[in-house]
Amino acid sequence: MSEEITRRRFIKLGIGAAAGITVLGAGYAATWAPELEQPRTKMGAGMSTVLVVYGTGSGCTAGVAERIGKTLAEKGVTVEVVAAKDAPAPEGYDAVVVGSGIRAGQWHAPVKEWVAKNATTLKHTPVAFYTACLTLANEPAKTDEVRAYTDPIVAETGVEPIDTGLFAGWNEPKRFSFIERTILKMMKAPEGDFRDWSKIEAWAAEVAPKLGLAG
Repeated sequence: MSEEITRRRFIKLGIGAAAGITVLGAGYAATWAPELEQPRTKMGAGMSTVLVVYGTGSGCTAGVAERIGKTLAEKGVTVEVVAAKDAPAPEGYDAVVVGSGIRAGQWHAPVKEWVAKNATTLKHTPVAFYTACLTLANEPAKTDEVRAYTDPIVAETGVEPIDTGLFAGWNEPKRFSFIERTILKMMKAPEGDFRDWSKIEAWAAEVAPKLGLAG
C-alpha cells in the first residue's frame, strides 16, 4: 500500500495526520489505512467448527488469523477465516476466535462493530480474543497494557473471552502510506516482521480445548 504525495502537501496535511498516529504508551498505530482485501478461507474437515475473524490495516493480522486457522485445522477442526468487514454470521459455529491489529490504542473499527453487532450470539458461544501489536516487538513488559485494549469491548458488549492471545505485529514500510512511514520513522519504530509463528501456533493449540473444540 503506497501513496505518492508532494512535500508541500505533506507539510500542509501530513502534520495534521500525525494526530492519527498515537503512541499512548503502547506503540505505533496507524489510524486511517484502509483494510486490505482478503479472501474467505476454509480449511480442515473436522466435526467441530470454528470461525476465525480478524481486522487489519496493513495485512499483518490477516496472516495471524490464517496461522491460527491452520493450526486449528491441523487438530481436526473445520475452520473458516473471514475479515470482520465481510460481516460473517457467527451462528452455527461451535466456537469463535476474533482479533485485530491495533489502531490508536484500539482494535480496528470493523472488528469492534462486528463483536457489538453479534454480541447476543457470542455471549452463548465459546470465544477467544487475540491482538497483534508492534509494541510487543520491543516492549514485552507492556503485555498487560496491550491486553487491556480489549477491556472496553468486554465492558461495552458483555462478550467475555475464555482467553486472549497477544502477539507482536510488524512494521513493513511498503505496507504503509508515505505519511505513515514518515511518522513511524520519526518515532523510531522498529522495522520488520516481528510475528512469532511458533508462539501463535502454540496459543492456537492451547486454546482449542478451552473452546471445547475436538477433532
